[in-house]
Amino acid sequence: MFTSILRKLKVNHLRLLLALALILGLIAITPVTWAQLPIRVESNQYEAQFRDHILFKLAVEGRVEIEEITLFYRVADQPAVNHASPQFEPDIRVEAEYTWDLSNGALPPGVQINYWWEIADQGGHTLETKPQSLLYTDDRYDWHTLSSERLALHWYRGGADFGQALFDKAIEALDTLSRDAGITVTRQVQVFIYGSHSDLLGAIAKGAKEWTGGQAFPDMGVVVIGVSPANLAWGKLAMAHELSHLVVHQMVDTPLGGLPCWLDEGLAMYAEGKLEPEYQRALGRAIKRDQLITLRSLSSSFPTDPDRARLCYAQSYSLVEFILEEYGQEKMAELIQVFAEGAYYDDALREVLGLDSQGLDSAWREWMGAGAVPQGEATPLPQRRQPIPANPVVWASAGLCCVGGLLLVVVGGLLAWLRLR
Repeated sequence: MFTSILRKLKVNHLRLLLALALILGLIAITPVTWAQLPIRVESNQYEAQFRDHILFKLAVEGRVEIEEITLFYRVADQPAVNHASPQFEPDIRVEAEYTWDLSNGALPPGVQINYWWEIADQGGHTLETKPQSLLYTDDRYDWHTLSSERLALHWYRGGADFGQALFDKAIEALDTLSRDAGITVTRQVQVFIYGSHSDLLGAIAKGAKEWTGGQAFPDMGVVVIGVSPANLAWGKLAMAHELSHLVVHQMVDTPLGGLPCWLDEGLAMYAEGKLEPEYQRALGRAIKRDQLITLRSLSSSFPTDPDRARLCYAQSYSLVEFILEEYGQEKMAELIQVFAEGAYYDDALREVLGLDSQGLDSAWREWMGAGAVPQGEATPLPQRRQPIPANPVVWASAGLCCVGGLLLVVVGGLLAWLRLR
């Protein structure tokens, strides 16, 4: 028995030695080791200056000339991948740079950018670097931050009470949208509070209007608002409004479009809280004078005239309030979900509420004690996906083309048959 054990140990020892020898042999005959990679990255860096540029820099070395370098980058969670090809002279060792011009304010602060390089040499070797990320920040100010799982709020003017008041209002708005409309945050929202209107305009796109008080970037998960500490009351309303637009657009994000304007703006107004007196007065005057705007007109962009726009916002708020009171929170959440899945405006309303736009307008007016919907409404209801109208001339032309093509085929066949005979 002892002899048998020794024999087994010798066999196992021999197998171990053979396996070790095999591994060493494979390493010895491997043509390229880690120290002999065809392409090697020496440095991969970036420099960012807010509202100006991001400079991407790469230094790379190869065993033969590097002939192609491409930079790929993606903004936030957007599906689109951008690419750029920096200019350089092919060589064994090259340094390449690409400057992304952001002087137009196209990117807000707080956006994460992922980027990577692809390098190719004349020998046919390629190397793709591991993706790296950078956080595009506005480092001109010393930011304070309050954060939760759903929200991160940043500000630099005003004390802790100022930031806390805005943060609490934002959380309240998110809770309202979740409770009454089933709208939830899909990823943490970044909110940047600029301490003055001029500071705000210096942080967003150059084409922004002088009266712009804030801007939401739904695809990037960022909201920027200009709020001075002396204007906190207005700031809380603006916070809730812009935040609503962002989370609604994150949820209702389909290639077919978004919500009708009255529902989108109505939810934003509802997230602010009780309707402000000036909007209540505008709505009351319109009811008294029988000057309400039809729901079909409210489905498209609101007018720029301040008085008309105020009435549009007031009616939109009231319509949301009507749906919640008469149909309930579950129906409102269901309506948002149907729009998120993709539907025509009227189809979505009929499916959830049992009314089309005309019917909803009439029911709301009756609830408000207002006059009937004007007959002969000329404004068409915008749809999420407009069907192509059947044009008789187009169809006739298409039919003639088909007939003509068929005749050519027949004549060609007869000529070929005669030649064969």
